[in-house]
Amino acid sequence: MKKINIPFLVISFIILVIACSALSMSAVASNYRFTWIALNPWNGVEGIAFTVGYFLHTGKAVSLLLSIGLLMVIWWRLYALIKRIFGHQSRPYDDEY
Repeated sequence: MKKINIPFLVISFIILVIACSALSMSAVASNYRFTWIALNPWNGVEGIAFTVGYFLHTGKAVSLLLSIGLLMVIWWRLYALIKRIFGHQSRPYDDEY
């Protein structure tokens, strides 16, 4: 099993938090757009949960669990993308043998 690169994992988490904050900022009125309330990334997660609940007709708990699961998958794929782009190896197929 390959080792997890902690700096890349943290960078991908920071990118995900920024994306949730941008989603939260886009959902508020323009006069509140750059306040601390609008920058809260949890509001973006709740927005995703609301959307999941609206389209799948699930309860609050199930919608929140599905959206957090979705965000975990997005976080892991961001990590894989960043690791592939910036994690250079001298021989890329060294781990297969």
